Amino acid sequence: MGTGKNLKMRKSLEEQLTQGWRSLGMPLSRPKSCSPSRPTLLPAASCWRCKCLLPLCSLGSVVYDCFEAALGSEVRIWSYTQPRYEKELNLTQQLPDCRGLEVRNSIPSCWALPWLNVSADGDNVHLVLNVSEEQHFGLSLYWNQVQGPPKPRWHKNLTGPQIITLNHTDLVPCLCIQVWPLEPDSVRTNICPFREDPRAHQNLWRAARLRLLTLQSWLLDAPCSLPAEAALCWQAPGGDPCQPLVPPLSWENVTVDKVLEFPLLKVHPNLCVQVNSWEKLQLQECLWADSLGPLKDDVLLLETRGPQDNRSLCALEPSGCTSLPSKASTRAARLGEYLLQDLQSGQCLQLWDDDLGALWACPMDKYIHKRWALLWLACLLFAAALSLILLLKKDHAKAAARGRAALLLYSADDSGFERLVGALASALCQLPLRVAVDLWSRREMSAQGPVAWFHAQRRQNLQEGGVVVLLFSPGAVALCSEWLQEGVSAPGAHGPHDAFRASLSCVLPDFLQGRAPGRYVGACFDRLLHPDSVPALFRTVPVFSLPSQLPDFLGALLQPRAPRPGRLQERAEQVSRALQPALDSYFHPPGTPAPGRGLGPGAGDGT
Repeated sequence: MGTGKNLKMRKSLEEQLTQGWRSLGMPLSRPKSCSPSRPTLLPAASCWRCKCLLPLCSLGSVVYDCFEAALGSEVRIWSYTQPRYEKELNLTQQLPDCRGLEVRNSIPSCWALPWLNVSADGDNVHLVLNVSEEQHFGLSLYWNQVQGPPKPRWHKNLTGPQIITLNHTDLVPCLCIQVWPLEPDSVRTNICPFREDPRAHQNLWRAARLRLLTLQSWLLDAPCSLPAEAALCWQAPGGDPCQPLVPPLSWENVTVDKVLEFPLLKVHPNLCVQVNSWEKLQLQECLWADSLGPLKDDVLLLETRGPQDNRSLCALEPSGCTSLPSKASTRAARLGEYLLQDLQSGQCLQLWDDDLGALWACPMDKYIHKRWALLWLACLLFAAALSLILLLKKDHAKAAARGRAALLLYSADDSGFERLVGALASALCQLPLRVAVDLWSRREMSAQGPVAWFHAQRRQNLQEGGVVVLLFSPGAVALCSEWLQEGVSAPGAHGPHDAFRASLSCVLPDFLQGRAPGRYVGACFDRLLHPDSVPALFRTVPVFSLPSQLPDFLGALLQPRAPRPGRLQERAEQVSRALQPALDSYFHPPGTPAPGRGLGPGAGDGT
């Protein structure tokens, strides 16, 4: 405590003690050598020590050592003599708080914690508290409210240095942090570091909800206060934007957790509430749809009243408000005469009314019922046509149920490569694919011939919406180059059952005439051939390197019914496990010449 403050308190206590003892009839004379009384109030480690020197040196002093009292509180000292006299001595003293420098340095509960740092790590936020290992402190997260008490979110007592991780989805502008030492009457440090964080403002609107209390009252529920205004809009079925009813209604300022009411006579499921902030739509909910049912195909009529009892009507439509009657080509204009008749006969529901106008909801159900006969006839015709189409597509539907057809074409470079192709075909059969490859049809191909066999397979494949897979190898690249007059055929590249060479006569015209995309897919093995080595003409369709690009390769094969990415990755891993033994057997360890090396351009080094 400062010197001036001590002196003032001492004089006050001295005067009160002197008056108190005088009232008790005690003598107040003292020798000249006696010092004046000096009552003191001293802070101790966790309590207060009060020493009151009595006015007469011969009587001594009274020391209260020590008693607990809260910082900044008011202390009352009550004393009397023994035996007890009628009059007593009562003293009331205001204790200083932690703002006093001497008190702050001598009371542990006034010691402030080190600075609290807030850092970002990607989508997470770290709260870093650099305190000693012996320091015990409390940490609390709460929503600071402009009106009302704070809303606690999380509290924990901790020890030593700590790093608390918050997910970015938990951040809102009013999220505050309170830290304090675990000492009696300690000072609590509060910071609110997310007031200007854009992510916190986005999360605030994601958490905001409109809550219907009664049929005509509602409120905005959000963690923090926010500037907003609300208005009614009309949501017609069909997915068109909700049309604000301003005018004739007006925007209303919104306060979080404060009940609001719109001046409605009746409510309707198509009435929705729009909430804007800084002229941007942030929230829209059709509050009455749950209690009144789904959206109705009603027409909203806006009545405008002018001077001398003049009034005009228009029907709210996605294109605007159509005046009634009107010769426009909109639905409301065509039914304008009937809508006016319904309004005059009282069949429309009045939603709002004041001196400037009114809102009416007119049902359209009866006009729709008049067209049911034509609709039923159209449905019968459609059903008959659909049945005919289903009969014609019966075989195609059966094929689709078994999976997409895939015709695998390759160049028989050597027996090892044929075994690798067979392993790939077997692995693909584990998927919803119907794989055709000449390895499994040698008897048919020998009887029909490679060209006839390929033509039959290709025609059936394309009729069923299948895909042709061109598996490129050095030998296949050499054959393609020969057909394209870019090189010569590789020795031994075409055997008695080489359907690839026979297929080029039909495959090349599809690529030259632009019919290949969507029907063909290219592939090659990682360590055998680079996709850039495939002739440019065949790179007009996707060419995948296996097994590194298995997910994309399988996605292209399974189109248009490709599974979701997670399921596709699982199937790619399944095919990779089935294919790996054949790859390990084909590609020898480092230092051993790899099969197929040097058979054509772009051959890998086998490592």
